[in-house]
Order: sequence, then C-alpha cells, then structure tokens
Amino acid sequence: PQGVRNDAMRVCVCVCVCVCSPSAESPGSQDILQECLRGLNISPGAEGTTGFQPPTEQQQLQNQLVIGAHPLPGQQQDPVMFEGAARETGLPEQPARPAGGGAAEGVGYGDGQQAAQFLETVNQTRDGDHFKTHFRVAVFYRGVKVSEQEVPNEAGLRLVYRPDLNDAALDHETGLCIVSLPRPVGILDQIQASLTQRILDSLGSLDVGMSQHVIYGQRRGDVKAYWSFSKFDSSRQPREISKLNPEPLYQVKDFIRGLMDFFDGKESPASSMFFCLGEKWPDPENKPWEKKLIMVEVVPTSMELLKNAAVECGASSLRSVELQMSLEEMMDLY
Repeated sequence: PQGVRNDAMRVCVCVCVCVCSPSAESPGSQDILQECLRGLNISPGAEGTTGFQPPTEQQQLQNQLVIGAHPLPGQQQDPVMFEGAARETGLPEQPARPAGGGAAEGVGYGDGQQAAQFLETVNQTRDGDHFKTHFRVAVFYRGVKVSEQEVPNEAGLRLVYRPDLNDAALDHETGLCIVSLPRPVGILDQIQASLTQRILDSLGSLDVGMSQHVIYGQRRGDVKAYWSFSKFDSSRQPREISKLNPEPLYQVKDFIRGLMDFFDGKESPASSMFFCLGEKWPDPENKPWEKKLIMVEVVPTSMELLKNAAVECGASSLRSVELQMSLEEMMDLY
C-alpha cells in the first residue's frame, strides 16, 4: 500500500542521512533519528520492557463454608493462627516457612517433597478410620478476649458457667471436657456487665463434641445459642443450636473435600466455629461480632493444623497422586 511504501522510503532516507551525512551527530540529525524510531514504535531503552507490569502481591484468600458443598451467602473465614498449638496438643508441627517467603527454591509443582511432608502430617491425624483432634476454646466479651485454653480431649467439650472450676474437668457420663466461662470482671460498662452476668447465670451448658467423624452441637439450658463458621458472617441468617437433639455442625469429610478443592485453586476450608450465647448470630441487622455480649470460638486443632500447612505449602506444591489417593480414602472412611 502507498502508506507502507512511504514509511519505508522515509526510514531508508533517515538511515542514510544518519550514517552517511558528516553532520549526523548534529542535534537536527538526532531529532530525525528519534522521529524515525518513533515511527517504528522503538525508543532508546524500551527494548524488552514494552507492556511489562511488576507482579502484585498475592491476595489473601477468603474462606467460605464447606458443609454439604453449599456455601452460605456472605460467609467468610477468619483464619485463626495460634503459634505452638501443635506442640501443646501433641500433634505434628506445621511446615516451616522457607526463608524469604513463598515456596522453597527447587520445591514446587512436581517436586513432591512438600506433598510428601503434608501427607505425613495428614497421616498423623489419623488412627485407622478415626480422625484425631483436640480443641481450643477462646471466649470474647464484647469483642475482648477474656480467656483461651486447650482442651486435650477428642470427645469434645461442654461449656458451662462455674467460676469455681479452675481447670477443665471431665464429665464421666458424656466423656466431654467441662470448660467454664470466666466471670465478667473488669467490664466498665455496668449495663454490659449486668446483661453478661444474666446470660451466664441462665446458661446451663453448650456441648460441642465429636462423634462418628461429625462435630455436633447441643444446648442444655434456657439461653439460646447460635453459630457460624465466621465472626465476620454477613449472611443475616441466624443459625440456632438445637436443644432437643445433637445437631451436626461440621463433617470431617467436608473439611477433607475443602482441602482437595483448595488444591484445585478454590477457597481453603473453615477450621473454626463461632458460638454466640443469648443473641442471634449471624446478626439479622448485620451488627458486628464485637457488639455481642458473649462469643465463643471453638477450633478443632487438627483441622487448623492441616489448613495452615496447606496454605503454607501452597496449592500447586501439594498436587500429587499419592496425596490425592490418601485424601480420597479418608473421604470414603468418613
């Protein structure tokens, strides 16, 4: 086309002028050269940089509910980190973070070392067809943590208000570990302190236990209890714990399925449960969890350990046939 021939002739003329003319080093010649280079989308120092953008930092994944593979709307996971939890519960430690952050050099997709390490951690949470876990309990009064303790009991725990109980005790009838909520001392707002005390006095108990690979909940008393997988749940759909019968809350196989989905690039599974005593949760008016008088977080420590290890290693480093087969076997057992 005529335009292409004109551009080509223009380039040739410019090159000849720059190379052959004795005044090629003059400012005018430099201007002509720059104009020619611009016509070809070339500029000094641009080679190899056109269209390059520095990589952004990886965004924090938001977790969602996995039970029954049907996420609740607006559900987000607030990851719980507790340094030393594995040591205190006798469970395996999480993989150490490689120096410099990210995956260790030479250990990644197809290497198999991190997958083998994660598989070893998975196997240490198993005893045949039994999933071994302890629990950790943290109590919040109006968003302020007032107590936290480990519960080294695979059967689960019973939340009560017995301020004379200094250490966790075992209920021999149910096998649950009895954990007392603390007195509402040090609360400056007298109305808050009074309302909190009224809930505690009428609490009765709240059971959170493990049976047949299912974490269940049941309340016993006049105070209603509600729960969610997140303290930032914005679904506005309160979920009440049953008083009549134990209610399934979280199945181990759903957690395992969540891990497998994470390896495929989806959200990581939930590893915490939040219980609100005496007030609806998630809040119908979307009030924040810090406004609730009593909120209790219960963490199955083995789930937390496996989730944190998976996130630490990275999904791409954990894709192996052996690990996939082991998790599928757990799905069949649980």
